Amino acid sequence: MPTKRTLLTAALLLALPAVALAHGPSRGPNGGQMLDIGDYHGELLAQDGRLTFFLYDTNDRPLPASGASATAIVLAGGRQQTLTFAPQPDGKALVASGDFRAEASLRVVVQLVPAAGKPRVQARYAPIDAAK
Repeated sequence: MPTKRTLLTAALLLALPAVALAHGPSRGPNGGQMLDIGDYHGELLAQDGRLTFFLYDTNDRPLPASGASATAIVLAGGRQQTLTFAPQPDGKALVASGDFRAEASLRVVVQLVPAAGKPRVQARYAPIDAAK
């Protein structure tokens, strides 16, 4: 008959993988929300009327944005709008402009084609901390 100690140890071991996978979004090096997007990591920085998207490999090394294309579906202020990203002149990020405020209720779905011939991937962002 299993002891309480054995049962407790077994329960903890079963729960550990769920805890390890349950990490939430983190902040990227530019202060934006960092999420997995396909086989990449994407950082979305939101400011009033402007989105900036940085692309990273799985080791969080920056990737050039010049070969990528992306759109954003922005939900803000009870309205939905679709924005198209364009590469910054330095090729380090993609930027898009629209009519929205960067507030806690802002939600953004980024649809990304990381390079020609690669499949489209997406991630759902809530880039503004409610505590700010």
